[in-house]
Amino acid sequence: MHKVYVIIVTYNAEKWIYNCISSIKEGHIDLHIIVIDNGSTDLTLELTKKHFPRVEIIETGKNLGFGAANNLGYEIAKKNQADYIYLLNQDTVSYPDTIYNLIKVSERDSSVGVVSPIHLNDDGSKMDQKFEEYITAGSCPSFISDMTLGKSKDYYKIGFVNAAAWLLKVETVDKLGGLFSSAFFHYGEDSNFLSRIHYFKKQCVIVPNIYVHHLREERKGAMSKAFESRKLSIKKTEIMLNICLPYKKATSQIFRYAGQQMFKGNVKGALELFFYPVFKWQEINKIRNSYLSEKII
Repeated sequence: MHKVYVIIVTYNAEKWIYNCISSIKEGHIDLHIIVIDNGSTDLTLELTKKHFPRVEIIETGKNLGFGAANNLGYEIAKKNQADYIYLLNQDTVSYPDTIYNLIKVSERDSSVGVVSPIHLNDDGSKMDQKFEEYITAGSCPSFISDMTLGKSKDYYKIGFVNAAAWLLKVETVDKLGGLFSSAFFHYGEDSNFLSRIHYFKKQCVIVPNIYVHHLREERKGAMSKAFESRKLSIKKTEIMLNICLPYKKATSQIFRYAGQQMFKGNVKGALELFFYPVFKWQEINKIRNSYLSEKII
């Protein structure tokens, strides 16, 4: 029986946390659930302690960010000799034996690094919109054709899927030198991790007919100004720390991106992009090189 640590990072999750945890029903694995709370100021902790006394809770007392908080959970799972970790967003609802069924896919193919269920919208009437955007003929070969013709395979390789529901072998993460890079606070850490597994010839896959609800329709709308201003920084870091791209090729992408920003009239953003790989090359290379070592930065 596989030992699995479900890692749920919470931040003001009182609206979702009960349904998130109560929907995790697994009868064929040694299940451990750990909540890493990033300084919630609502009733998240009170509700979790009241309804789920067996769930392990780590109170960080501050917002460490998504990546660092998940890293805490990973280290606990590794210390306790878990076989797998399952990263699960606080705003999800699961189905019985989801993790067990994902494990069966992982065990079948040694090239698989990340396994994800299909993300549904709030009421299950369709795919989560963002998840659907990840699936194209190029990024997820044969999926659209097979689903249309009703002849689905057990799993499909995909270029990217966000870390709302990721199953990973602890052994795989350990060989990669760790889970998420400290270069990312929130957003970008999942794509960076996937670039690392792709570099080492591992695959990210999605599994048809295995589902999770990602409850984010009610939060649709314009991003905050603060986040919009961060998007540029996140994107430049994603590109330059993608070890699948040689430094010169990554720099060329940054320069093209800078040109696009200049065309849009964002002179400040264009200059930020242009100077980043030029003046920060030592810092960038230090982090990139760590991805090839036993302990990432």
